[in-house]
Amino acid sequence: MTPTLAVFLFSLATVVLLGAVAVALQALRNERQVRARLAVAERELHAKDAAMEHLSLAHAEELRTLAHEATLAEQAAQERTAAQVVAAQEATRTQVAADARAATSNAVRAFGTTVVSLGADVGQVVSNALRENRNDEVYATLTRIDHTVQQMIRQAQAYVIVSGGLPGRRWPQQTIGDVVGGATGRVRDFLRVRPGNCEQVVISRAVEPLVHTVATLLDNALRYSPPSSFVDISYQQGHHGVTVIIDDAGVRMSREQMEEARQVLSGERVVDINALGPSPRVGFPGVAALARRYGFAAYVDGPNIYGGTRAMVFVPAALLVTATEVHQPKHAEVPEPEAPQLVPEISAPEVVEHDRTTGGLPKRTRRAVAAADERLDTGEVLARPELAAAWHSGSRHGRAAAARSTKGLDS
Repeated sequence: MTPTLAVFLFSLATVVLLGAVAVALQALRNERQVRARLAVAERELHAKDAAMEHLSLAHAEELRTLAHEATLAEQAAQERTAAQVVAAQEATRTQVAADARAATSNAVRAFGTTVVSLGADVGQVVSNALRENRNDEVYATLTRIDHTVQQMIRQAQAYVIVSGGLPGRRWPQQTIGDVVGGATGRVRDFLRVRPGNCEQVVISRAVEPLVHTVATLLDNALRYSPPSSFVDISYQQGHHGVTVIIDDAGVRMSREQMEEARQVLSGERVVDINALGPSPRVGFPGVAALARRYGFAAYVDGPNIYGGTRAMVFVPAALLVTATEVHQPKHAEVPEPEAPQLVPEISAPEVVEHDRTTGGLPKRTRRAVAAADERLDTGEVLARPELAAAWHSGSRHGRAAAARSTKGLDS
């Protein structure tokens, strides 16, 4: 081999080697670039994956929030629907209960009014018979019938009053003494009542409510006191009115009963006929209803000087007639909104006493009585002040007979 060929081959080999090195370097450079690009792409992919994962988590949280809000909204809607159903049911029950109470009250009031009207008719017949008969036995029998009828009317009136009605009878102006006398004639053991006297005059519209109130308190005092004891009535006249004081020597009410009676009589606890149970006690609720309507007040307290219970009825000056108004015509008074004037404007006829019956009541001779006007309504009740005066007078004279005889008229 010649040196020239050797040099050529060596040069060629060197060129090839250099080319291979250059290619290798280029390949290495390309590989590095590719790896760099792959690394960048991988980082971008990881970043995108991270972003997608974060976005997915955010959407998932949002979806959970939306689902929770939807659940809450659904629950709220269900609760509102349930509340509306309950409210509708409660309103329906309340309406049904109110209708039932109103129906019960109306039925009791209608029945009581009918009993009062029929009792007043019977009493009117008895009153006429009393004026026409002077025989002791007949007079005593008729008086006993009338006494029983008056008690029946008082009981029926109590149911009417508690049911929202009015007493149903109207008297002319009466003194408080006559009011107490009329009340005494409506209780069972009237011979045990020792009334005082008070000449203060009560306006017409308040007479019957006060008669019923005093009769109820008297009945309570007589019922819970020994049959051998008396019930005393006294009066306290003050600047603001007159107080009728009823003292018995009977069983005192317990502290709980006294507080309950105070709440009922003061109006703090309003009792209607539907809340009285199967054995209704309508005495104090009826008195409270009358007191609220007509403006007087009733109280109970104890013990009194006899160790029993004291009941008081305060009649304010607004229900009393001044001395200058006593002889004014009654039509000047304002009538009650639900009870028209039922009694003609006449005073009670004079009761002439000559003898007494075996039961202790006075015998009366016939006396001309002014003719009564016709009733405004056949269902209205006509008051009879002449019988109230007779009971008042008879209760005073009867006690003397009761000391000699235990029979009397209180059976």
